Amino acid sequence: MLKNSLWYLFIFSVLASCTDRPTFPNTPSIGLNEFYFREIQDLSLDSLVVKLKFEDGDGNLGLDANETDPPYHLMDPVTVGGDTLRFGDPGTPEEYNCVDYEILRKETIVNDSLIVTSDTIYVIRNPDHFNFFLDFLVKNPDGSFRVYDPALERNCAPRYHGRYFVLNTARDIRPLEGELQYGVISGFRLLFRNDIIKMRIQIQDRALNKSNIIETDEIRISDIIRPA
Repeated sequence: MLKNSLWYLFIFSVLASCTDRPTFPNTPSIGLNEFYFREIQDLSLDSLVVKLKFEDGDGNLGLDANETDPPYHLMDPVTVGGDTLRFGDPGTPEEYNCVDYEILRKETIVNDSLIVTSDTIYVIRNPDHFNFFLDFLVKNPDGSFRVYDPALERNCAPRYHGRYFVLNTARDIRPLEGELQYGVISGFRLLFRNDIIKMRIQIQDRALNKSNIIETDEIRISDIIRPA
C-alpha cells in the first residue's frame, strides 16, 4: 500500500463580477491558506489537504483529464535516427529506473492464446502533463533540504504532482480569484516518521505560465496530524 499514492482535489473558485473586475497579471499567483494531514481510519494511510488562494488575469486555469495531446502529453520516447531507444542501448542509463524508462506491454491473440510482450523504452517525462506541482523536502543533518522523490526512493511510487480541473468553464477571458484545494492520500507518517519536512508548491496555467513558488514551514507530521 505504501508505494502507492492517490491524488484528488476539491475546487472552490470565485469569479470576479462583470461590473467590478479586478486586474491581475496573466501569470497565476498563489498563496498558502492552510494545509493539514489527517489519519484515515483503520488504514496505515493519511490524507493531506492543501488550500491555496489564487489570482489569475485571463482565467486560463485548469486541464481536463482527457487533455493528453501536446503540450499536455505524458512523455516523449527518446529516438535516434527515427528509432526508439530501449533499455541497454548505447546512450541510455545503465541501471533501470522508472523515471527514465517506461515499460510498454502489448497483448495479442495467436491461435486462441493470449501472448503478452513488453518493451522497455527510454523516455523523457513531460512536466507540463501536470499543472499542480507538490514536492516534499526532507531536512538533512547539516540543515540543508533535499527533494524526496517517491519514484526513485519508494520503488516507482507516483510523484505527488497532479491536475486541477478547468476553473473557468466558459473558457472566456476573465480574471479569476478564489481558493484551490488539492489532496493526496499516502502513508506519510511511515514515509517520513520523525523527519523534519516542508512542502514546495507551484501551479501552472494552460499557457504553461508557472506561478510563484511557495514553501510551508518546517514540520514533523507526527506533531500536527489530525485524528480520523
